[in-house]
Order: sequence, then structure tokens, then C-alpha cells
Amino acid sequence: MNAITRIRTLSTLALAMLLFQTCTDHALESFDIEATDPSAVSPKETVGEPRKEGERLIVPLAIQLSQSAGKAFQVEIQLNQDTLTQLIDEGELEDVLPIPNEHLVVPNAVTIPFGADSAVFEVAINISFLERNYGKQVAFAYRLANPGKGNTLASGTTGGIVTLNTTDVLRPEEIRYLSLTNGGGTVLEVRNRQNYQVQSGGLNVALGISLAGAPGRAFTVGAKLNPDTVATLIDAGVLPENTIALDLSRVTMDTLRRIGSNISSAPLDVFVQWSVIEQHMDKLLAVPVVLTNPSTHVLDEQKKSAIILIYPEHVLEVDVTNEGTYSVSRDNGGGAEGGEGSLKLVDNNTQTKFLVGDYRADLWTQLVYATPTKLGAYTLTSANDAPDRDPKDWKLLGSNDGETWTELDSRTGEIFTERFQTKRYEFSTEASYTHYRLEFGVNNGSNLWQLAEWRVIRVP
Repeated sequence: MNAITRIRTLSTLALAMLLFQTCTDHALESFDIEATDPSAVSPKETVGEPRKEGERLIVPLAIQLSQSAGKAFQVEIQLNQDTLTQLIDEGELEDVLPIPNEHLVVPNAVTIPFGADSAVFEVAINISFLERNYGKQVAFAYRLANPGKGNTLASGTTGGIVTLNTTDVLRPEEIRYLSLTNGGGTVLEVRNRQNYQVQSGGLNVALGISLAGAPGRAFTVGAKLNPDTVATLIDAGVLPENTIALDLSRVTMDTLRRIGSNISSAPLDVFVQWSVIEQHMDKLLAVPVVLTNPSTHVLDEQKKSAIILIYPEHVLEVDVTNEGTYSVSRDNGGGAEGGEGSLKLVDNNTQTKFLVGDYRADLWTQLVYATPTKLGAYTLTSANDAPDRDPKDWKLLGSNDGETWTELDSRTGEIFTERFQTKRYEFSTEASYTHYRLEFGVNNGSNLWQLAEWRVIRVP
């Protein structure tokens, strides 16, 4: 089947339409180089099948002359979408979608060389428009105008309508669909350290945006929350009855993402503050995300949306530093309660610090709990003074008797780039322990050791 379904010529008076067949290359007719009589110019059938070039579909069209051109001249090419719209409104064209001007590139004029009886020009259509309307017939209209050097337009045929069936110019596997990378089309459960990352102020869910197929030029795609869908999903039994929807007043998310040229993916993060989660401990929190309005390409209807379902009691982390009994292997000369004593390390004040003199990589700090407690993260905060006093190497150990220890986390070559900088360290363990100990190794070269704060985080 020809990719171009039909080209119809337009009459200046009656807008009469004649159906053309796809043509083969037309041999140049003999001509008299002495001929100088004006030619009558009219549209000609296509000279070949449409072809793809990058982000465009190129449609070759042509004009013909009543006789060979005695002089080289130009004919203007103009879009004629008003006529196309009129024909559709009047029922002359059925089931046809006009191609908007912004998706068309049409030359201003076509040049007819001396001695030629025809000339080719090309119209480019954005493939993204064809992708988004796959399965439909689309069309554009053009007209010829102002032939130069005394030539005229042929009577009754001033332009044409080009109609294409998108299924003829695109294969289904060529359509580039946009989708959510993580959880697209599903309920994404956020709990038990699955499908989220913990940050100091809340939790972050990395959804991401993916483009299927060969990437092309840069484009944008929107993202929004659609909380109205949550009630429907509750009624359908997809979501539990105690689910409430969150909107953008309680969620942080970029509502417009730009994906650069030749790139197939981009981040899309959804951030929810701990304070929002703490307010609804007896509920489930639904964040309904949907992609919208891509500047190019097509949304995958099955994977353009996702419901993030947060289980507050299974994600909320608790600082349990001060629930344990704290001790150190050696203290500041002023004692634990001194101005820079060991208690400053767990006073929840990053402006104070624990300082140890004559440091010999022989310090540990410890927390002991009455019952086994599951930790999953801890933070260290650098102190105010010289960076060479900062710890660089350490190990976190766990035990249930204070004798047999299991290494839970190990760090070497750590650098605090700022004063009062808090760094979070996560580790994974299924076990719970009563004893947690930080064994510090070498620092950054000083005979003094300092640290402003140590906090430990219980995880679900």
C-alpha cells in the first residue's frame, strides 16, 4: 500500500478534488530551447514514497508545466489549512486529522530550471505528531502561487491535499513511548526499606522517566499528581480503605522534566517529609503520579502512571541514640561532663564536640540497649576545629553479649569537606543487637581527635 493514501488537487472556483495515483519517475520530455511561451503550472502526483530522516517524515511532491520552461523561474508554495478544515467540516473529508502548521516544514518556493517540465519539492512532517496519532489518517493542504517570469497557474488546479495513513508510514515497534521507569502502571509499595531512599528530612522515591526506542532531539514531559483517582481505587478494592491521597502541597516533585537530545531516561523523584508521614501514622499515604503533555513522543497509556503507597509505620525512622546507655573507651581530660567531654558526642547539639588528646587510634564509643534494637543508619557530624582532627577510618560493630562482635559497617578514607557537616551512613542487616560500638582508627594526621555528634537510627 502506498504510504500517501491520496493527493487531491484543488480548484480555484469549486474546490473540486481529483484523486492521483503514486507515480514513477517521469522522464524529461524533449523541448525546444528556443521556446519562450509562458507555461501553465499545476500540481503533479508524488515522485516517490515518503522517507524518514531523523525526527521528520519527508514527503516528496512535484509540480508540472504545460511545456518546458523557456526561462528558469520560481513558484511559491503556501500552506492552505483553512481549505482543509473547511472540507472536513463540510464532510468532504471523513476521519482525517489536520496536521498543525507547527508540525510541518514547507519550502517557500520551488525553482523550475530552464528547459524542465517539472520540479520536485519536499514537505517535512514531525514524526512525533504521527506517533501520537498512530492509527489515524492525517492530512495537510498546500497551494501554488505567483509563478514568475510570466508563467501562470493552470486553470482549476491551484494546489493539493496530501493524506497519509499513519499505519503505512510507521511500524508499531518504531513508536517511541514514554513511561515511568519504576512502578509504571502499578501500585509501588514503599515500606521496609524497599523502593525508597532515606534522607535527613524525609523519604525519596525514585520513579524515573524512560523513553523506548531510539532517542532523538531534546524534549519535555510534564508530571502531576492526580489525587482524585485514589477514591476510585479504594472503591474498586485496589487500595485499602484507610488510604488517603497526598497532593503537591505535601509532596515535592518536579512538574516539568527536560530530557536532553539522544538520551533515553531522566530522573523523576518524589519526596515526602517525615513530618507529613508522622501526621498519619494510622493511615496509608497514596501519591498518584501521572506523566502529561510530552512535547514529542507518545505516552504509554499502561505505564504513564503509578500509585506510590507509603506505609508510615514501616518507613518512619527513629533516632534512638539517647535510649541506649552510652560509654567510651577513653575520655577528655575534663571528664565526660567537661566542656569537650564524651557526653557532648550524644547531646544532640552539633555546636558542641568531644575532643580526645594524645590520640593513638585507640578510641571506641558504645551504646547498649535493654532489648535488641535494629539499627540501619547512623550519622557523624564534624566539629568546629582543624580538619586533621576528624576521624577518617572506623568500624561499626554489633553484639548481643558485649563479647562476640559482628562487623556491620566499615569506612576508610572518609573526608568531611566542611565544618559542622553531617554525613549519613547506611548499612544493611536483618539482625537486632543490644550493643553497638564504633571503633575509630586513624584520623587525618593530628594527635588530637574530635567529633561533634554521633546519632543512631532505628529502622523498621
